[in-house]
Amino acid sequence: MLAMLMALIDDESDKEKFERLYYTYKKMMFSTANSILCNPSLADETVQDCLLKLAETVSHLPKVPSEDMKAMIIAMVKNKARNNLKAEHYDKVESVNENEIPDNVISDISSKLGFKELIEMINTLERQYKEVLVLRLINGLSVDKISEMLNLPYRTVETRIFRARKKLKEKLEGIYNECSN
Repeated sequence: MLAMLMALIDDESDKEKFERLYYTYKKMMFSTANSILCNPSLADETVQDCLLKLAETVSHLPKVPSEDMKAMIIAMVKNKARNNLKAEHYDKVESVNENEIPDNVISDISSKLGFKELIEMINTLERQYKEVLVLRLINGLSVDKISEMLNLPYRTVETRIFRARKKLKEKLEGIYNECSN
């Protein structure tokens, strides 16, 4: 990996600078990314993306090692990891299927309503409500984790979850009332 990145750099002093950067910060970059992503392969991909960006801009970077460089790299890795995490979870949220809903979360509803109908109802919610509801109920994420992943205030996530549940409940009551008439 290092050799490939070094090939992108023309100036010898910049190559030396990048090599110092690589050996000084690579492990820290990986542990930072992995602490956010909890997925070593995605963390490695994040580090590679950041190293590529650093190799492309090495001539404009502060000296290595320095506190400014360390802070900049940590911020860069955190932002890239969060973006990767968002992208990964958006893919999961896009299409909810019946295999993603565990029995214990909705057992009382599913006994009266089939999984397929319930999934269709969740998919009819507005994206902002569907997103948090799926992440909370189906993926089992905490409000803190959802807040961090979507880059939203904690209270906003709580409110969206509350409203999503309320909207889903209203839809379910509508179906229940239609069936009982």
